[in-house]
Amino acid sequence: MRMLVDYIELNLPQSLKNHINRTCKIGKELSKLHKVDLNKVTIALLGHDLYRAYNDQELLEEAYKNKIYISKIEKISPILLHGKLASIKMKKKFKIIDNEILHSVKWHTSGHKNMSKVFKVVFLSDKIDPEKIKKSKDLCPINEMAYINLDQAILMYLNYNIKFRINQNELIHPYTIQARNSLQKEITKL
Repeated sequence: MRMLVDYIELNLPQSLKNHINRTCKIGKELSKLHKVDLNKVTIALLGHDLYRAYNDQELLEEAYKNKIYISKIEKISPILLHGKLASIKMKKKFKIIDNEILHSVKWHTSGHKNMSKVFKVVFLSDKIDPEKIKKSKDLCPINEMAYINLDQAILMYLNYNIKFRINQNELIHPYTIQARNSLQKEITKL
């Protein structure tokens, strides 16, 4: 983990380092509250945005270089590749082999129909960063729910995100819809 921290310190812009620090703080709180493996959450949150500062062209070039499948939606919106790239870098450069961590990093932007508790904490910690809440007060109830029920908070976020993207006339990643539907079915069963 030390190598990863050093890499972040040397290579990421200050705004991104600040975001990562905030997400780690939230991840720690949520992990303790919901009894989730804090070490896994911390490693995933440290690595989740290693490629977030890259521009579209750089993301596409890195994806081609790493032989990553690029979907049609990722070609249109390359920022969606930053989790995939971070996951690969964590595995290759930092020797992270835990699939739960790598899966959480890979799909932290869109969500995924298969979300472990670690993934859920990573996902929410990224989405309820206080700086993001300042930009959208619609995230306030999601933030509150995250400390009560992870599944409900994620469902609230996915519903919010899908509505937002529709209103902006933006594309929606198919995994976001799958994650939402999968979670909705789970919650309805309870």
